[in-house]
Amino acid sequence: MKKLLCIMLLMLAVSTARAEDEVLASLPDWKFEQAMALADVPEPSGLCYYPAHDSLFIVDDGAADRKPAVYEISLNGEVLQKLELGYDLEGVCYCSADGLIYVADENEERIYSISPDELSLVETYRISRMLDGKEVLEAGGNGFEGIEYIPAENGDWSDCFILLNQDDPHSLLAVRRADMVPESNGETAGLARWDIARINAGSLHFDDANNQLWVVHSWMNVMEIWDIESMEVLAWEVVPGAAQEAVAIDGEGRLWIGSDSGGIASYTAVD
Repeated sequence: MKKLLCIMLLMLAVSTARAEDEVLASLPDWKFEQAMALADVPEPSGLCYYPAHDSLFIVDDGAADRKPAVYEISLNGEVLQKLELGYDLEGVCYCSADGLIYVADENEERIYSISPDELSLVETYRISRMLDGKEVLEAGGNGFEGIEYIPAENGDWSDCFILLNQDDPHSLLAVRRADMVPESNGETAGLARWDIARINAGSLHFDDANNQLWVVHSWMNVMEIWDIESMEVLAWEVVPGAAQEAVAIDGEGRLWIGSDSGGIASYTAVD
């Protein structure tokens, strides 16, 4: 019996290692291309690519001498638009279903939808800390650090937002877009929650080419790679740069990383 159990464990280990090798093989190596200081955005905390304008949307969480703001910038780093908004902006994503930009505010679990053309606020949402009758997100502390939209044809999480809660606890929370209600009408209920590694998480990115969600840990320069349908961790990978608070991939497949220490950098895939 012990011999059979050992054989089974060995087979499982080989299978897991093979699956991780396949995931890593699907990810490119990244070569540094350029860095931009972005004087107008001293502390990037979220980043996404907007295909209609071939531009980037970036959020800055603000400080004593400046208000939190959403910026649209060109791929050359030129500031195209700016909207001061909210309290502590930490994440931003593009929703292909409605064409809007969504921003995560760490203050009291708020989400804003924004029109990208005129950079104006469309709606404000408040996400409930309760799930299935239990409090799953603690009040105060470090809350939403990232947001990503999962488009159709991705199983149970199609047309959902995945929110990254930095700690208290370290977790991912799914919210269905169709269930979101304006803050003036109450709170929006979550759909499901998953634990993540208990190290400082900084950003989310959905790799739709491989149906994988990247959970980037900025202190360790690594990311968890989740299968979006099973919501299981497939592998770990090293992330270029340091203090990664913002991650996006543009229309040419270029990787963009915003650093908590300032500036953004781009990387090209190595075949």
